[in-house]
Amino acid sequence: MQNVKNSFTPASYVKILSFLHLGILATPLILAVYFYFQIQDTHLSFSDSDDMFLAIVPIIAVGGVFLSDFLFRKIVKSIPSGMGLKEKLARFQTACIISYALLEGAALFSIVIFYNTQNFAYLLIGLFLLFYLYLKRPTKDKVEHQLNLQGAQKAQFGRVNQPLE
Repeated sequence: MQNVKNSFTPASYVKILSFLHLGILATPLILAVYFYFQIQDTHLSFSDSDDMFLAIVPIIAVGGVFLSDFLFRKIVKSIPSGMGLKEKLARFQTACIISYALLEGAALFSIVIFYNTQNFAYLLIGLFLLFYLYLKRPTKDKVEHQLNLQGAQKAQFGRVNQPLE
């Protein structure tokens, strides 16, 4: 039997993070499409004074965006510059997942409220959040820039198929 060594490369890291991002993005998107086709009579209203969600959903959406970005930046800034690349990438992945989850939660909330109220405005807010989440998709260049990789770590991350130690 051959001994297979796990190799964690920069390319595999970006691929895994991309799959996580895609999975987090796909769930509310599929739900939005499903709900859209389940509802017969949708309407678009921004002035229904009886609908308390007209205040709640935008607050949660904006709060989700700001909290997502705030926590992401805070976690990434807390990564010590002397830490090894593999550990930096693990913390960066944690920051990304937290950021994605906050946006996903706000989008899911908007989409569920759309299903309950049949007000198309909530679906639009949810789709905006999903578009913003899509824009946060991870790439090699984004990871390198956001982690501010320099010198040997930048060179090591640039060798995409070489295992990280």
